[in-house]
Amino acid sequence: ASSGSKMETPSKRGISTGLSVASALPLWMTNALPLSIVYAGKRAIIQCVITGSPPLKVVWLKDNQAVPKEPAHYQTSCEQNKHSLEITKAEPANGGLYVCKVSNNIGTTECSTELRVIDKPDFVKPLGPVAAVVGGPLQLECQVDEDTGVTVSWTRDGRKVHQSPDCKLSFEDKTVTLDILKTTLKDCGNYVCTVTNDAGSATCSSSYRIVSQGSLTSLEIHSFESADAGEYECVISNEVGSVTSKSSAKQRG
Repeated sequence: ASSGSKMETPSKRGISTGLSVASALPLWMTNALPLSIVYAGKRAIIQCVITGSPPLKVVWLKDNQAVPKEPAHYQTSCEQNKHSLEITKAEPANGGLYVCKVSNNIGTTECSTELRVIDKPDFVKPLGPVAAVVGGPLQLECQVDEDTGVTVSWTRDGRKVHQSPDCKLSFEDKTVTLDILKTTLKDCGNYVCTVTNDAGSATCSSSYRIVSQGSLTSLEIHSFESADAGEYECVISNEVGSVTSKSSAKQRG
Protein backbone atom coordinates (compact mmCIF):
# COMPACT_ATOMS: atom_id res chain seq x y z
CA ALA A 1 0.00 0.00 0.00
CA SER A 2 1.21 3.48 -0.66
CA SER A 3 1.12 6.21 1.94
CA GLY A 4 1.43 9.91 1.63
CA SER A 5 1.28 12.95 3.88
CA LYS A 6 -0.38 16.28 3.24
CA MET A 7 0.04 17.66 6.76
CA GLU A 8 0.10 21.40 7.18
CA THR A 9 2.93 22.89 9.23
CA PRO A 10 1.50 23.95 12.58
CA SER A 11 1.99 27.58 13.54
CA LYS A 12 4.40 28.45 16.33
CA ARG A 13 2.75 28.71 19.71
CA GLY A 14 3.92 29.52 23.19
CA ILE A 15 4.28 26.39 25.28
CA SER A 16 3.89 26.47 29.03
CA THR A 17 4.79 23.78 31.49
CA GLY A 18 2.51 20.76 31.21
CA LEU A 19 1.11 21.76 27.75
CA SER A 20 1.91 19.61 24.72
CA VAL A 21 1.29 20.33 21.05
CA ALA A 22 -0.84 17.72 19.26
CA SER A 23 0.60 16.22 16.11
CA ALA A 24 -0.80 14.17 13.25
CA LEU A 25 1.30 11.14 12.43
CA PRO A 26 1.56 9.30 9.08
CA LEU A 27 -1.07 6.73 8.23
CA TRP A 28 -0.24 3.07 7.62
CA MET A 29 -2.41 0.48 5.90
CA THR A 30 -2.17 -3.15 6.96
CA ASN A 31 -3.47 -6.34 5.36
CA ALA A 32 -3.54 -4.63 1.97
CA LEU A 33 -1.15 -4.75 -0.98
CA PRO A 34 -0.64 -2.26 -3.83
CA LEU A 35 -2.96 -4.60 -5.74
CA SER A 36 -5.42 -6.55 -3.60
CA ILE A 37 -7.36 -9.39 -5.20
CA VAL A 38 -10.65 -10.92 -4.10
CA TYR A 39 -13.01 -13.28 -5.89
CA ALA A 40 -16.57 -12.24 -6.72
CA GLY A 41 -19.03 -13.29 -4.06
CA LYS A 42 -16.38 -13.29 -1.33
CA ARG A 43 -15.81 -10.81 1.50
CA ALA A 44 -13.21 -8.08 1.00
CA ILE A 45 -11.68 -6.17 3.91
CA ILE A 46 -9.40 -3.13 3.63
CA GLN A 47 -7.75 -2.11 6.89
CA CYS A 48 -5.49 0.69 8.02
CA VAL A 49 -3.96 1.73 11.33
CA ILE A 50 -4.34 5.40 12.21
CA THR A 51 -2.33 7.31 14.76
CA GLY A 52 -2.72 11.00 15.51
CA SER A 53 -4.27 13.45 17.89
CA PRO A 54 -8.09 13.30 18.23
CA PRO A 55 -10.60 14.13 17.06
CA LEU A 56 -9.95 12.27 13.82
CA LYS A 57 -12.18 12.47 10.74
CA VAL A 58 -11.97 9.33 8.63
CA VAL A 59 -13.37 9.24 5.07
CA TRP A 60 -13.30 6.29 2.69
CA LEU A 61 -13.18 7.02 -1.06
CA LYS A 62 -13.52 4.81 -4.12
CA ASP A 63 -12.25 6.24 -7.39
CA ASN A 64 -12.27 9.75 -5.85
CA GLN A 65 -15.90 9.42 -4.74
CA ALA A 66 -17.18 8.85 -1.21
CA VAL A 67 -17.98 5.18 -0.63
CA PRO A 68 -21.79 4.77 -0.85
CA LYS A 69 -23.45 4.37 2.51
CA GLU A 70 -25.12 1.05 1.85
CA PRO A 71 -25.10 -0.90 5.14
CA ALA A 72 -26.04 -4.11 3.34
CA HIS A 73 -22.99 -3.86 1.07
CA TYR A 74 -20.34 -1.60 2.62
CA GLN A 75 -19.57 -1.59 6.32
CA THR A 76 -17.07 0.56 8.21
CA SER A 77 -15.78 -0.17 11.66
CA CYS A 78 -13.10 0.92 14.11
CA GLU A 79 -11.38 -1.08 16.83
CA GLN A 80 -8.89 0.95 18.86
CA ASN A 81 -6.79 2.59 16.11
CA LYS A 82 -7.59 0.04 13.39
CA HIS A 83 -10.14 1.23 10.82
CA SER A 84 -11.76 -1.20 8.40
CA LEU A 85 -13.87 -1.01 5.26
CA GLU A 86 -15.67 -4.27 4.53
CA ILE A 87 -17.42 -5.27 1.33
CA THR A 88 -19.73 -8.06 2.43
CA LYS A 89 -20.12 -9.62 -1.02
CA ALA A 90 -17.71 -8.32 -3.64
CA GLU A 91 -18.84 -7.72 -7.21
CA PRO A 92 -16.73 -6.82 -10.27
CA ALA A 93 -18.08 -3.26 -10.06
CA ASN A 94 -16.47 -2.91 -6.63
CA GLY A 95 -13.01 -3.01 -8.17
CA GLY A 96 -11.10 0.26 -8.17
CA LEU A 97 -8.85 2.56 -6.16
CA TYR A 98 -9.75 2.85 -2.48
CA VAL A 99 -8.41 5.70 -0.38
CA CYS A 100 -8.61 6.19 3.37
CA LYS A 101 -8.32 9.89 4.13
CA VAL A 102 -7.77 11.08 7.71
CA SER A 103 -7.70 14.60 9.05
CA ASN A 104 -7.61 16.47 12.36
CA ASN A 105 -7.02 20.07 13.36
CA ILE A 106 -3.34 19.68 12.49
CA GLY A 107 -3.47 18.33 8.96
CA THR A 108 -4.47 15.52 6.59
CA THR A 109 -2.93 12.24 5.54
CA GLU A 110 -4.09 9.32 3.41
CA CYS A 111 -3.17 5.93 1.97
CA SER A 112 -4.63 3.83 -0.81
CA THR A 113 -4.89 0.38 -2.32
CA GLU A 114 -6.10 -0.96 -5.65
CA LEU A 115 -8.78 -3.64 -5.37
CA ARG A 116 -9.39 -6.12 -8.17
CA VAL A 117 -12.47 -8.33 -8.06
CA ILE A 118 -12.09 -11.55 -10.06
CA ASP A 119 -15.32 -12.85 -11.56
CA LYS A 120 -16.00 -16.46 -12.49
CA PRO A 121 -14.64 -17.49 -15.90
CA ASP A 122 -16.91 -17.59 -18.91
CA PHE A 123 -16.45 -18.79 -22.46
CA VAL A 124 -15.94 -16.09 -25.08
CA LYS A 125 -15.36 -18.78 -27.70
CA PRO A 126 -17.03 -22.10 -26.83
CA LEU A 127 -16.28 -25.44 -28.39
CA GLY A 128 -17.37 -25.52 -32.02
CA PRO A 129 -18.69 -28.40 -34.11
CA VAL A 130 -16.03 -31.09 -34.47
CA ALA A 131 -15.94 -34.09 -36.81
CA ALA A 132 -13.19 -36.61 -36.13
CA VAL A 133 -11.75 -39.11 -38.60
CA VAL A 134 -10.61 -42.36 -37.06
CA GLY A 135 -6.83 -42.50 -37.36
CA GLY A 136 -6.49 -38.74 -37.78
CA PRO A 137 -5.81 -35.93 -35.27
CA LEU A 138 -8.54 -34.33 -33.17
CA GLN A 139 -8.32 -30.84 -31.66
CA LEU A 140 -10.88 -29.24 -29.37
CA GLU A 141 -10.30 -25.57 -28.54
CA CYS A 142 -12.19 -22.88 -26.61
CA GLN A 143 -11.36 -19.51 -25.03
CA VAL A 144 -12.27 -17.94 -21.69
CA ASP A 145 -12.36 -14.34 -20.49
CA GLU A 146 -10.60 -14.98 -17.16
CA ASP A 147 -7.64 -17.15 -16.20
CA THR A 148 -6.76 -15.95 -12.69
CA GLY A 149 -6.90 -18.95 -10.36
CA VAL A 150 -8.70 -20.96 -13.06
CA THR A 151 -8.47 -24.75 -13.30
CA VAL A 152 -9.65 -26.75 -16.31
CA SER A 153 -11.15 -30.22 -16.50
CA TRP A 154 -12.39 -32.32 -19.42
CA THR A 155 -14.87 -35.17 -19.57
CA ARG A 156 -15.90 -37.49 -22.38
CA ASP A 157 -19.37 -39.01 -21.99
CA GLY A 158 -19.19 -38.15 -18.29
CA ARG A 159 -15.77 -39.70 -17.66
CA LYS A 160 -12.74 -37.55 -16.86
CA VAL A 161 -10.12 -37.13 -19.58
CA HIS A 162 -6.52 -37.29 -18.33
CA GLN A 163 -3.27 -36.08 -19.84
CA SER A 164 -1.42 -38.88 -21.62
CA PRO A 165 1.14 -39.38 -24.39
CA ASP A 166 -1.77 -39.66 -26.83
CA CYS A 167 -3.85 -36.83 -25.36
CA LYS A 168 -2.39 -33.41 -24.63
CA LEU A 169 -4.27 -30.91 -22.45
CA SER A 170 -3.16 -27.27 -22.33
CA PHE A 171 -4.32 -23.91 -20.98
CA GLU A 172 -2.34 -20.89 -22.16
CA ASP A 173 -3.25 -17.26 -22.85
CA LYS A 174 -6.89 -17.96 -21.90
CA THR A 175 -7.09 -20.67 -24.58
CA VAL A 176 -8.06 -24.22 -23.56
CA THR A 177 -6.99 -27.02 -25.90
CA LEU A 178 -7.39 -30.79 -26.06
CA ASP A 179 -5.27 -32.52 -28.72
CA ILE A 180 -5.46 -36.20 -29.66
CA LEU A 181 -2.71 -37.22 -32.06
CA LYS A 182 -4.41 -40.28 -33.49
CA THR A 183 -8.14 -40.66 -32.98
CA THR A 184 -9.59 -44.07 -32.24
CA LEU A 185 -13.21 -45.11 -31.79
CA LYS A 186 -12.81 -44.95 -28.01
CA ASP A 187 -11.98 -41.24 -28.34
CA CYS A 188 -15.37 -40.51 -29.91
CA GLY A 189 -18.09 -39.06 -27.73
CA ASN A 190 -19.45 -35.90 -26.20
CA TYR A 191 -16.67 -33.73 -24.74
CA VAL A 192 -17.38 -31.22 -21.96
CA CYS A 193 -14.90 -28.56 -20.80
CA THR A 194 -15.32 -27.06 -17.32
CA VAL A 195 -13.41 -23.99 -16.10
CA THR A 196 -13.48 -23.10 -12.40
CA ASN A 197 -12.11 -20.57 -9.93
CA ASP A 198 -13.17 -19.49 -6.43
CA ALA A 199 -15.93 -17.28 -7.90
CA GLY A 200 -17.69 -20.06 -9.83
CA SER A 201 -17.53 -22.21 -12.96
CA ALA A 202 -18.76 -22.52 -16.53
CA THR A 203 -19.03 -25.39 -19.00
CA CYS A 204 -19.26 -25.89 -22.75
CA SER A 205 -19.46 -29.03 -24.86
CA SER A 206 -18.91 -30.35 -28.37
CA SER A 207 -22.00 -31.49 -30.28
CA TYR A 208 -20.68 -34.32 -32.44
CA ARG A 209 -20.38 -38.00 -31.76
CA ILE A 210 -19.09 -40.78 -34.02
CA VAL A 211 -20.73 -44.14 -33.40
CA SER A 212 -19.47 -47.41 -34.88
CA GLN A 213 -21.32 -50.71 -34.62
CA GLY A 214 -19.87 -53.51 -36.70
CA SER A 215 -19.58 -52.28 -40.26
CA LEU A 216 -21.99 -49.38 -39.64
CA THR A 217 -20.51 -46.01 -38.73
CA SER A 218 -22.72 -43.00 -38.07
CA LEU A 219 -22.28 -39.38 -37.05
CA GLU A 220 -24.74 -38.04 -34.47
CA ILE A 221 -25.30 -34.31 -34.01
CA HIS A 222 -26.74 -33.37 -30.65
CA SER A 223 -28.64 -30.08 -30.23
CA PHE A 224 -28.66 -29.41 -33.97
CA GLU A 225 -28.36 -25.73 -34.85
CA SER A 226 -28.49 -23.81 -38.12
CA ALA A 227 -24.67 -23.57 -38.10
CA ASP A 228 -24.52 -27.39 -38.27
CA ALA A 229 -26.35 -27.52 -41.60
CA GLY A 230 -24.25 -28.33 -44.64
CA GLU A 231 -22.54 -31.12 -46.55
CA TYR A 232 -20.72 -33.84 -44.63
CA GLU A 233 -18.09 -36.23 -45.96
CA CYS A 234 -17.16 -39.61 -44.51
CA VAL A 235 -13.72 -40.95 -45.44
CA ILE A 236 -12.78 -44.56 -44.72
CA SER A 237 -9.23 -45.63 -45.42
CA ASN A 238 -6.77 -48.46 -44.84
CA GLU A 239 -3.37 -49.47 -46.21
CA VAL A 240 -4.86 -50.31 -49.60
CA GLY A 241 -6.80 -47.11 -50.24
CA SER A 242 -9.79 -45.03 -49.22
CA VAL A 243 -13.43 -44.50 -50.08
CA THR A 244 -15.57 -41.39 -49.60
CA SER A 245 -19.28 -40.95 -48.98
CA LYS A 246 -21.08 -37.60 -48.89
CA SER A 247 -24.32 -36.51 -47.32
CA SER A 248 -26.08 -33.28 -46.41
CA ALA A 249 -27.82 -32.17 -43.24
CA LYS A 250 -30.63 -29.64 -43.07
CA GLN A 251 -32.53 -28.03 -40.23
CA ARG A 252 -36.24 -28.68 -40.24
CA GLY A 253 -38.91 -26.16 -39.33
